[in-house]
Amino acid sequence: MSQCHDTYQRPPAEAAHLPVRAEDIMTPDPVVVEPTATVRDIAHLMLHRDIRMVPVVEIGDQLVGVVSESDLLCRAGFPSVRHHGLAAFLDGPPAITGHDWAARSEALTAEEIMTTAVISCDVEEPVAAIARRMLERDIRTMPVVRDGRLAGVVSRHDVLRLFVRPDSEVRAHVDQILSASEWAPGSDLRAEVRDGVVVLTGTISQPLEAAVICSIVRQVPGVVEVVDQTVTEAITAGNRPHPQ
Repeated sequence: MSQCHDTYQRPPAEAAHLPVRAEDIMTPDPVVVEPTATVRDIAHLMLHRDIRMVPVVEIGDQLVGVVSESDLLCRAGFPSVRHHGLAAFLDGPPAITGHDWAARSEALTAEEIMTTAVISCDVEEPVAAIARRMLERDIRTMPVVRDGRLAGVVSRHDVLRLFVRPDSEVRAHVDQILSASEWAPGSDLRAEVRDGVVVLTGTISQPLEAAVICSIVRQVPGVVEVVDQTVTEAITAGNRPHPQ
């Protein structure tokens, strides 16, 4: 497992699910460590992979904890300043030098310092719920699990990327919604997308349908605005209601 959590990108064809789930945007092959990994090894991984958290797994990718920068720095008594703190951690603070610090950094393991009350999400969980939990718990990277086993990780960066999606991806997502069986079979609903603005055209059976469809489309990541230009069957040419 070797992907950097903040630089992973999924192919556009895989981003058209509704709703967008953790599985759609996660890094499926994250950096992990075993419970026996030393503090020094973990610090080295974080610096060289440019990551802020590593999941701790046992045999079979069973998630047992996570180690964050805070777990490392606070345990060692360092201020929580990225890179400067971790680099010093590798060299040892001025008060602890040479053999003493080497022994200490090799003695401490992931199992001893990891956070075991892991806040995670399921592969099927909607991204909107994940984003809400990240904000509420001040989490930057969250493990994604399937049946208790680590399946990947989701970062804030992954979530934010959804809101700057290319128009082609947004349209693919909206087209999937419009082709869903709930809407009238054979419906001619169409969508055009430009700079995140979705223009809906076509025919619907009643005005309420347009309101529902627009509400759903507005929730698609990357949609800035929805312009409703649909018409109802009752007022289309050749199908006007007869006066009573």
